[in-house]
Amino acid sequence: MSGDARVLASGVGQPARFVLVGTAGYGVNLVAFAVLYEAGAPYVLASVAAYLISNALMYLGNRYFTFRLAHEGFWGAYVRYVLVGLVVAGLTAGVLTVFVDVVGLHPTLGQALALLVVTPAAFVLFKRWTFRTRGE
Repeated sequence: MSGDARVLASGVGQPARFVLVGTAGYGVNLVAFAVLYEAGAPYVLASVAAYLISNALMYLGNRYFTFRLAHEGFWGAYVRYVLVGLVVAGLTAGVLTVFVDVVGLHPTLGQALALLVVTPAAFVLFKRWTFRTRGE
């Protein structure tokens, strides 16, 4: 494979791997949200908690599978990942609130859609700040 083809494959591969890890995290998030919401947690609190639960699992997948990084700098990157995760959780909760209070969707459907809406911004934030590599 030529250098240009490798760069193109890498550029396409990262977002695809991010979506694959995110799909697993999405499933964990929705199950956690449904359990918390059905247990009586307010939907915004359930949204943030579910995101943070899935966030820890997605860190491992994104670090080692999506961005293929070694163990060096694991904890520093994890702190950045949690901070970005809090921003993403807040964005998700904001979009969810619009979907529930303005559009009138059921909170579980709203959560499912809010996660999808926030995913592109999450990829950029995680790639550029959490998983940045030297030379980027």
